Parts: sequence; structure tokens; C-alpha cells
Amino acid sequence: MRSIKQFRQCVGAGIVSMAILLLTSCHKEVADPKDAATATPTTAATGEQVLTPAGYMDKSKVHFIPQGHFLSVENGRLKQFEAKTGRLIADWGEANATPAPSKGPVPYVTGWIAYAYWTNTNTSKPITNFTTTWTVPSQPTNKGSQTLFLFNGLQNGTTSSSFIIQPVLQWGSSAAGGGKYWAITNWYVSASNAFYGSLVTVSSGTSLTGVMKQTAVSGSNYSYNSSFTGYSSSSALQVNNVPQVYWAAETLESYGVSTPSTMYPPDADVALKSIQILQGSTNASITWTPVQATSGAAQKAVVVSNASPGGEVDIYFR
Repeated sequence: MRSIKQFRQCVGAGIVSMAILLLTSCHKEVADPKDAATATPTTAATGEQVLTPAGYMDKSKVHFIPQGHFLSVENGRLKQFEAKTGRLIADWGEANATPAPSKGPVPYVTGWIAYAYWTNTNTSKPITNFTTTWTVPSQPTNKGSQTLFLFNGLQNGTTSSSFIIQPVLQWGSSAAGGGKYWAITNWYVSASNAFYGSLVTVSSGTSLTGVMKQTAVSGSNYSYNSSFTGYSSSSALQVNNVPQVYWAAETLESYGVSTPSTMYPPDADVALKSIQILQGSTNASITWTPVQATSGAAQKAVVVSNASPGGEVDIYFR
């Protein structure tokens, strides 16, 4: 599908991106809290499904990507490479076909409780950067078996064959690990496989900036990097030669919340702010559309500003 020259260019993009992230890292990964010792990934009743920020998936389809590795679609197959050498590490099977562009607002993930979305209808001007800053909320009063995800994300559609790339803050356990504490990592999830970087523990009150960048483009093939500014590249993900992303979201996703009044953070809301979406070097003209999974529920997304830069979507817990 692609020439050797194009392949080397994408390998180089992955190396450069990871090197930049490593050099800009200013936070250390910290050990899990005491209660993490007994924490296990959240699983469905069958024991064969594990939780990702794109819903439950078969455990055999969820994979850790270590630092210094990247993903790339080559000859129609999704593969893992070592960035330094370009050596093939794993072949994860046939990549999904590109779905037709859709304006449908409803993602295929049932755990999306409250979110706001924007569709870039002018795909001749691709999204090249999507940045959001937020503060890690307080810990829930009821530290049960719930799992919460907060993220800004980019998708190539809203169908079951779409993929998402996302810098994710989580409370609780997922396939990436975790426990009764807040932690971050980055995910790339397709309809058939999910991939994540190292999980890094963070404290309530910490400022986070999730960034997704287009790192290369070759014809209809696009490459993206997802990271948290100032954190080790071990948590970041680089994926090359995938379809163009054009659907952006600011999202609260949750599982296992039986008592919303105590199992969400005691904060009234979390402000997803300083939002900026670029198309090349130009700020996008954005109109966020809020969506609420259950009408009348306290958990909702409120659009404060459609600006770029300086946009804001507040997610309410109560």
C-alpha cells in the first residue's frame, strides 16, 4: 500500500515525536498508592472482557505499548514497531476499513454519560492539533468499584468501525490497571483492538493538558500522537497511516456508578478549558454540541465558550 520511503518517513515521525515528548517531560511517574496493591483491571461478568475508554473489549484484543514503540498501518494491517530501529514487533491483524463520513452525533460507546462534540465538515482542512486543559477532580466520597474516564478525543467517525485516539484521566480500574486513585495514560482504540501507554498516577488538584497532534500526512494516510504535556513519553501513543480524524469530543464516561451522589467527585463540575483546535496553523471555527445520556440527570456537559483558543466545556457531576 505504501512505499519504503513513506514508511521510513512515518517511522521518523514517530521517533521525533517520542523524542520531543521525552525531552519535555518534567514529571516523574509515581508509585501506585497502597490500595493499588489489591486493584485488578475491571472486567465484565464473563471475566473475558476488560474495560477501555471505548467500552468493554475482549482481553486478548487490549495491548500495552511500551515506550519507544509506535503503531502503524502497513499494507492494510495494524502493526507495532520499535521506533529506534524500525523493527517489526507485532502484527495485530487487519486494519478497519475507512467508514463513510457521518454527521451522526451518537458514539457507539454506552458509557458516555455527558459530552460535547464538534464535527469538522471541511476535511480538506484537517484537524492538526486538539488541546484541552483541566484540573484533576477531588476523589469520590464513595470509593467503590466505579471507573470514571475524562478526556478530549478525536475520532474518524461515530460508527462501530471508527477509531478514537485520546489522552485519558481515569479513576478506578481499567485494562491499563489503576485502582482507587486518579491516573493518566493515552489510548488508541479501534473496533477490533485497543492500545495504551504506561499508567501514571496523578493527584487531585493537578493541572493536566491533553494534546493530540497530527505528526505526518501522506496522501489519505495520517499520523497522530496523543500525550499529556509535561509527562513522560512512556504514557504517550504514536499511531501512523490511519484515516483522517474529523470528529472531536470532550467527554465524561463512567461505569459501575450505582450512587451518583457519592460515586462521582464531590466537586460540582470539572472545567475542560483552554480548548484549542487547529486546522493547519489556523484556529478552527467551532460550535460544540452538548449531549446528555439521561435527560434530567445531574451529569451533563455545558458549553461555556466555542472559542479557539480559549474554549471551555464544563462537565457537571451533580
